[in-house]
Amino acid sequence: MTTRVRLKLTAASLALAALVAGSLWLIAQSFVAQANRQQLNDILTAAVIRLERQIDLAVMSMGELGAQGPYGCSPSVNKAIEDIAFRSVSIREIRVSSAKATCWADNAHEQVFQAALAASDPVPAINPAYELAPIEAEEWKGLMVRWTTEDGSLTAFLATAGLLFDILPGELRDHALMEMTLSNQQVVSSYEPEGAAGLDGPFGEFMKASERYPIRVRLMIEEAVIGSWNSSFGSDIIVIAGLFSLGLGYLGARGLVRPPTPLRQLDDALSRGHVHPVYQPLFCLATGRMTGFEMLARWTKPDGGSVSPAVFIPLAENNGRIDTLTSVLLGRAGSEIGDLLRRHETLKLSFNVTPDQLLGAGFVENLAAMIAKAGLNPTQLVIEITERQPISDFESALQVARELATLGIRLAIDDAGTGHNGLSSLHALQAQYLKIDKYFVDSVALDRKSSVLVEALISLAEKFGMEVVAERIETEEQRSKLLDLGIKEGQGYLYAKPLPASDLIARVENSLTPLPKAA
Repeated sequence: MTTRVRLKLTAASLALAALVAGSLWLIAQSFVAQANRQQLNDILTAAVIRLERQIDLAVMSMGELGAQGPYGCSPSVNKAIEDIAFRSVSIREIRVSSAKATCWADNAHEQVFQAALAASDPVPAINPAYELAPIEAEEWKGLMVRWTTEDGSLTAFLATAGLLFDILPGELRDHALMEMTLSNQQVVSSYEPEGAAGLDGPFGEFMKASERYPIRVRLMIEEAVIGSWNSSFGSDIIVIAGLFSLGLGYLGARGLVRPPTPLRQLDDALSRGHVHPVYQPLFCLATGRMTGFEMLARWTKPDGGSVSPAVFIPLAENNGRIDTLTSVLLGRAGSEIGDLLRRHETLKLSFNVTPDQLLGAGFVENLAAMIAKAGLNPTQLVIEITERQPISDFESALQVARELATLGIRLAIDDAGTGHNGLSSLHALQAQYLKIDKYFVDSVALDRKSSVLVEALISLAEKFGMEVVAERIETEEQRSKLLDLGIKEGQGYLYAKPLPASDLIARVENSLTPLPKAA
């Protein structure tokens, strides 16, 4: 090869290397922005769910009152109204009204709330028996939920001021505005940064509406923040591009390679074993002994860096790689902790499956083959179905649940009460476990009223014959309160962080005595 040819090839290689690096940058930026927009939509979904849950709780509470017979203000009705208002963290006031009488939980504020009710502009829900309206009573603001029947009306006044204050990640709170409204644009709750004077520069707008109630949430956030948030994955790609750009450029000049897209990187990581499981222990809240563990996915790169599950799991779900990811994790679990599970048959191993996976063609057969190949015992496995993705076909889901039960595999409803499916998933899946989301665990120790959220879920679980598991327990106060409420099992940093297999095995082998809490 002549010097001139070498120079030309070198120049072509450098030029193509720059093109490759630039392409990777654009791909990374586009991918990060797309992932961020999806996360922002998920945040709006969570905000809608919060209010739906409060409305559901109000309807359940009013149903308790309605079950007592014709509306009136007898001592038993008055006592029931007071109990509901006192034990609920979200219900500020209850009103029962009929042709015979009208009574309130707190008679001291009757005139204020009556005036606010008269000034309200209600919006009907899908069920015309229900109406919603924002309410302002002196300095208190909230949402009225009114249920009208032939006997009269039941009205609950819900506190909504705190619905949006913690829904955004901390790094976004100074750059975003949120507003929750009814379908007629009446504001139910809002959030803006302290001392905010408007957004800085162009902003993106996101909207999410409830499918069950006439409520919607609107988010405005600076475009620059959308692009820069969660940018570490994009930076990783640029580092890789810088290290390998000359080689890629040289080979690319000869037409031998293509730029590695994020999806190709994921495929490579799955095939090379860079995606692996870690295990979050579950414990008996009373004794501190380990009862099992949840398998979580991690992507560790050869240089020791990592890719967030919030980035690569949606990538796998949206591009047909989620079954491959599940197979890889189960295979590694079988080789890493299979012997441990065989020695301790009472321990259970749980792992996540999306509703779309559950309803996919041949799911049960494919899963059974994965489990057999991994050498795992199906009766020790628990599949966690998240509520954050809707179940599109409940009848098919029930059939799959029955087929899994014949294999001895148990089901758990994950993120209970925070997702699309509501109470319908409890019946459709006939699950054995109900996992309470961190939102409920955080609230349970705040004050006496907050425990009603957990109590309602526990009561539902008991009616369906389910055991309740509390997630992300972080304080002794939470553990104690959850135990008092009747929850026997939980997981969280109070006990242990997600562990690699070697650390998990050491903990299990020492679990004849209560395990130490995580530092």
